[in-house]
Order: sequence, then structure tokens, then C-alpha cells
Amino acid sequence: MKPTIIFRHPDGLGEIIADPENGCLWVSRPAHSEAEVQVTIGPRGLRSVAIELLKMADVLDGGAQ
Repeated sequence: MKPTIIFRHPDGLGEIIADPENGCLWVSRPAHSEAEVQVTIGPRGLRSVAIELLKMADVLDGGAQ
């Protein structure tokens, strides 16, 4: 499975790329090459991140469930 963009900011302010074959996520802001991070992450870590992102979305959305 090749790396896939899982999120791209609509104004081009950054993107998140998943590379499941190598167990990596990249977070970058294309206009700023120094603002790129690669994180090694497995299934358990991905689930933890997903849970925290859902909580954050609920807070940003005014606590909607």
C-alpha cells in the first residue's frame, strides 16, 4: 500500500500523509520544508490518535456528540 494523503488543508496550509506499509505518518506544511515531522506509529497508536482527534473535534464543534 503506497503513502496516501489522509488530510489536506483546503487553503494549502498543510497535509497529513499515511504510509501504512512502513507504519509512518508525515505532517507537513508544504510552504515550510523545515516544518515537516515523521512519526513511526502502529495500529494501537493510530487508534489512540483517532480517539484524541475525535475528542478535539467535539470540543471545537461546541461539545456535539
